[in-house]
Amino acid sequence: MFQLLISHSKGILSAIIAGVIIAIVSTLILDYIYSETGPDESHVYSDSNNNYSVPQLWSHHKILDVNSEECAVKGQVILETLGFSSIIKNDKYVYGNLDGNRATIKCVDLSDQSFVYIAVAGANIKLVEKIRNKISWQL
Repeated sequence: MFQLLISHSKGILSAIIAGVIIAIVSTLILDYIYSETGPDESHVYSDSNNNYSVPQLWSHHKILDVNSEECAVKGQVILETLGFSSIIKNDKYVYGNLDGNRATIKCVDLSDQSFVYIAVAGANIKLVEKIRNKISWQL
């Protein structure tokens, strides 16, 4: 048994080394191709372009002890209370706008409970986080 392992270990080791070399070379080639043909991301990381802002998306989820219809109604009331405009309730999905931010609340039946997913998107990371937290805490 030991002789069999020793006789095959050279082949196994060679295969592992070849695989590692192929992986490294492939990564280098893909990095080169991306650097030559990929999008220019320098404006995302530079401070010189203050008019450009990367959108922020913050989300949260939880399980509520109400059915999904009650969850959606509660979500609509929360958005109205927080001052959102253009609030749309489409079955168990609610969304609205507030100061250039958009919030969505999606409720799904889960036995006698509901699973709710909250997402808030906008340019200002602190404001997006704050809105997401206010919605989450009120649900």
